[in-house]
Amino acid sequence: MSYLVLARKWRPQCFEEVIGQSHVTRALQNALSTGKVAHALIFSGPRGVGKTSVARILAKSLNCTNGPTASPCNSCDVCKQITAGNCVDVNEIDGASNRGIDEIRQLREEIRFQPVLCRYRIYIIDEVHMLTNEAFNALLKTLEEPPAHAYFIFATTEPRKIPETIRSRCQHYEFRRLSESVLQQHLEWIVEREGLGLPREAIQLLACQAQGSVRDSLSLLDQITAYGAKNYEEVCQALGVAGLVTVEGLVKALLENDIEKALSVLDRVYDLGADLQRLAQDLLKFLRDLAVIKNVNEKSACSLTQLSAERIRELSQTFSEIPFLTILQAMDMVSESVDEIYRSFTPRTSLEILFMKICSLAQCAKIDEVLEGLEKLVLHGEDGGGNDADFNSDQTSEGPEQNLKNSQISSGQRESGSPQDTKDKASNKERIQADYKSLWPQFVKFVKDKDPGLGAILDSCVEIKPHGKGRLKVLCSKDFKGEMLCSPERVHQINGLAASFFNAPVDIAFEIQDKADHNSSDVSAKKAEFSSRPSQRQELIKNPLVQEAINIFQARISGVTLYTRNNKRQRS
Repeated sequence: MSYLVLARKWRPQCFEEVIGQSHVTRALQNALSTGKVAHALIFSGPRGVGKTSVARILAKSLNCTNGPTASPCNSCDVCKQITAGNCVDVNEIDGASNRGIDEIRQLREEIRFQPVLCRYRIYIIDEVHMLTNEAFNALLKTLEEPPAHAYFIFATTEPRKIPETIRSRCQHYEFRRLSESVLQQHLEWIVEREGLGLPREAIQLLACQAQGSVRDSLSLLDQITAYGAKNYEEVCQALGVAGLVTVEGLVKALLENDIEKALSVLDRVYDLGADLQRLAQDLLKFLRDLAVIKNVNEKSACSLTQLSAERIRELSQTFSEIPFLTILQAMDMVSESVDEIYRSFTPRTSLEILFMKICSLAQCAKIDEVLEGLEKLVLHGEDGGGNDADFNSDQTSEGPEQNLKNSQISSGQRESGSPQDTKDKASNKERIQADYKSLWPQFVKFVKDKDPGLGAILDSCVEIKPHGKGRLKVLCSKDFKGEMLCSPERVHQINGLAASFFNAPVDIAFEIQDKADHNSSDVSAKKAEFSSRPSQRQELIKNPLVQEAINIFQARISGVTLYTRNNKRQRS
């Protein structure tokens, strides 16, 4: 007799033997007990979690000689035939190879006949999402009103590919991945009955590698049994993976910026023939567990990481000196590189680049240091009043009088300033204040150099009216630009720039021009009167954004199109 693999040997034969899917088995058992089993069901979920096995158990429960019952006997002829897969009234159909409309038409013809041996005729369609749209459409009417002796059970790993018209006619049960702890307990139970004698660490590695799939875990157990593995190291060699000890040592070397040790570990893993893509995933999982351990208590960490309390205490002690921010940065870098490593033709080189980046984290400036430097820069002022290279604590500790004196000496000024210079400065300020109107175009150009967007809004100004000493009244056009200029934020910003340009405090008040008082011709004349700046075409060409675009794209200007307020286009 040929060897029966463990996945088939230990396949559950009743609802009580199904592990990790109690939310499904309990609902089905209650439906069987009350006689309210739906005529069409969808079982969805990852591979190897028990969808087809539960479908067979449900078929036995419906057709058992002692049934319908929530606990099939598995001893009558019907139960034995369904278990062996040769019952004529229970049809298991592969949706991937029988996906056309012809197969569904044949099914519709067969379903009209009464069952031969069983109580009900049951159709189990695996990977039902592979059926064509035409096949699904042909199944709709039969699925909505099937014969009283027929049941449909659809199994799929991708329920979103099933049309809504099909899903609305079925009860949907979602199967879940098994947790590592539950899967590890199940494997320990099977290992004990098979007499394999594997250590707990090896079984834990199998549960981790299976990623929640019972069938995958038993297939891996078959693989290491054929290899003859008896200890943890041999299990790692049989599976071609880096062990947990290797991953821990690699992570420790990376977080301690020991690039030489990290590359040596990678070289050893590569020589053993381990899967480097899987190594990247193991690194990410280990870093994730470390991040969780750093942020939660021991009880929560046991639940979230599925590690033992002893193992969590050991990791906490080993990585106690590593800051959480470093772990988080490394985890983020590994997460971004996993897909790239998976697609790479040279995964070893991609991993080496990743390791070098992680080990270079210590050379990057910390955000606290950057913020501290910015704070000192603000305290010294934006005009560079301090040392250029660094911030000397001796200077900052002096009083304001001494700092003012030092700045005057460094700029070539003396304590005994010239009276003539003071008089000239005062007269200069008076001249500037009296000539705001003629200097306004230069001020607009000054604003455009500082803030091109704000300078463009100033074009809506129509008339300048000096309104006393150090005060200006500016009339704006009645459009969105004028409304923006009248906002308190813009007024405050423009007054600050004006004080810098005119070298004296200036109070500028903006008002919207009333069209009832001034006709359009007067407005145009007044605007032309104080706007002695270059043509709009030259102004647009000299705009910093335009010049930057020309430099980046190595472009040239072939033409300029101007739009007036009346949306009339002028081309120059």
